[in-house]
Amino acid sequence: MFAIVLGMVGSTAMAEAAMVSGEAIKAHTAFLSDDLLEGREAGTRGYDIAAAYVATQFALYGLKPAGANTDFYQRVPLRRRSLQPDGVRFEIRTKDGTTHYQNGRDIAVDASPYTLAEDIEAEVVFAGWGIRAPGLRHDDYAGLNVKGKAVVILEGAPASFPGALRAHYSWIQQKERMAAQSGAIALLTLKSPEREQFSPWERARQARPLPALGWRDPAQAANRPTIKATITLGPQMARSLFAGAGRDIDEIYQQSTSSPPRGFKLPASMRLSRRSVHEDLSSPNVIGVLPGTDPKLKNEYVVIASHLDAWVGPKGNPDTIYNGAVDNAGGIAAMLEVARLLSIGGGGKRSVLFFATAAEEKGLLGADYFVAHPPIPLNEIVAAISVDGLMAFHDFAGIVALGAEHSTLGEISLAAARSIDAIHMPDPIPARGNLALSDQYPFLRAGIPVLFPNPARGNSREGGDDVAAWDDYESRHYHQPSDDMKLPLRWDVAQRWGQYMYAVVAGTANAPDRPRWYEADELAAVFAPAAERAKRP
Repeated sequence: MFAIVLGMVGSTAMAEAAMVSGEAIKAHTAFLSDDLLEGREAGTRGYDIAAAYVATQFALYGLKPAGANTDFYQRVPLRRRSLQPDGVRFEIRTKDGTTHYQNGRDIAVDASPYTLAEDIEAEVVFAGWGIRAPGLRHDDYAGLNVKGKAVVILEGAPASFPGALRAHYSWIQQKERMAAQSGAIALLTLKSPEREQFSPWERARQARPLPALGWRDPAQAANRPTIKATITLGPQMARSLFAGAGRDIDEIYQQSTSSPPRGFKLPASMRLSRRSVHEDLSSPNVIGVLPGTDPKLKNEYVVIASHLDAWVGPKGNPDTIYNGAVDNAGGIAAMLEVARLLSIGGGGKRSVLFFATAAEEKGLLGADYFVAHPPIPLNEIVAAISVDGLMAFHDFAGIVALGAEHSTLGEISLAAARSIDAIHMPDPIPARGNLALSDQYPFLRAGIPVLFPNPARGNSREGGDDVAAWDDYESRHYHQPSDDMKLPLRWDVAQRWGQYMYAVVAGTANAPDRPRWYEADELAAVFAPAAERAKRP
């Protein structure tokens, strides 16, 4: 079957060279997740070492800087924000008095990205999901006056929303924009039992008060939302807040599973006093282009993006280094192998832009910055494909290709999956909103067809389910210092995964037509209403 996929790309040289090396993926992963790099957090020396490594590989493979750039780096201006010691005081005032709540125990809030010292006081209003989606006939702000107020909202989005749009409307930055447009000045978020499965309060409690990053830009600052603070409420504090209004929060959670909960004014006001510290720095996106070979198609670009940073969290354990082997040194390693193979084969008809992103773990900052400041025109980018994670724990029989059902990229992905003896499988956890949780999302918001694939958990080509190592990783090692080379990764499986990624990228670069959104697609209607459509197969 792989020969069929290579027939799509039409290159004998490529066919002869098109074998991914599992050992090469292992070697790249081992270096990038070494303790020497100290976690590769954006803005650190370890990250800069990783960026230099990737840039060196790009040069070795004959890639070129993008656009007018003279090197492989796109500097992303960042601001690290930290809370001063005891820098948060939060209280809720009701007719019965004032109650103080502790950051990291009762609530979770980070430092202000905008100012060093602030005091916010506001009345509190519950606004359901906090979503305004006219195309879906949903408006949680209808009939509510939230101007100058703090809005309490449920994290996530209604289960009735189409899967990919559910992901979009769950994204907290999107909710901040909608709240700001309605006049609110602060967000207080609630974790429903469903949301607790994917984004637990215990993790938020520990992580949110830690130092955070954002990218700084004069234009961004001028157009920033008016939301001054986003605060996650702990379960007991949230229950107390609603009990003061005579409401049972568990009933609201239950109602939200079948119909939108109605908003109402809470008989309370909040006050947040916050003192922050700012440090301005920069960290590079690493971008290399393999120019296309076709005189007409070479000005169209296929983007393959993979984040170079690792998630760095609390350092209370003896092992303080978050190596990020699976997430995402392994993803970068697979991307580098695709670059090597395409280069050896002479390239594709379209240009391929390889994009190692900065600060993905801090909120997709590098990808967001690229889309806001593209080194090539966005209308020349025909597809964006993410490689996030190296879940090479079992000989997978299926691939969950998020985004595949929305555009003709799905047909290319399906052919690539079949070439390695795999099939497409549906998203097993649509409520998690993964299509909005990696670097393809800023490209999606710009109307570009996207694909975010990963091996499917469970079914193995060897027969039956093989979930032990996968589940152990997700429960004990994901976003932990133990995400390192001691995990039971199978490099033969990594080779198969790299082979699939190569086939997807080569197939997209050499297809006769650029990827097109499908007719009557809900994502296209929101993000690319004027784009050319294709009939569904």
